Amino acid sequence: MQNETEEVNTRFELPEHGNELSLAEETIEKLKCRLKLIVKEKSITDESHDKIYENTIRVLDFVGKLSLPAFALEDEMQEYYVKTYIHAPHLAKRLWLNHYGKLHQPYNLLKNRCFRLLEEIDAEYFKTYKKRPPNWKY
Repeated sequence: MQNETEEVNTRFELPEHGNELSLAEETIEKLKCRLKLIVKEKSITDESHDKIYENTIRVLDFVGKLSLPAFALEDEMQEYYVKTYIHAPHLAKRLWLNHYGKLHQPYNLLKNRCFRLLEEIDAEYFKTYKKRPPNWKY
């Protein structure tokens, strides 16, 4: 059995997405700057709302697709940790969840930024027009 504090480094590697994640981060920052300008100028319109919203959704979709290989490892990783720490199931679960979370961390960070940006876009629209944005269907 391995040391309890030692993270198991096995074949659970993801494709290198550094460049793609940097591109997504740059795009998110540009969208944030565009929204800040709209907020400052109090110039949000249906068209500007839709444009920033759609571009943010595209980034979210892009990052989501990049994270698919991490999701594909879930069952294999869980099985590995359960078998490796057969006499310590709580430890196996904790180590597995920690390792699995670390794999998702760079993707989750950018996805959360996108979700926050979507909320800010909608909040600005609502603040200006006192109604839901045009892309809300309910």
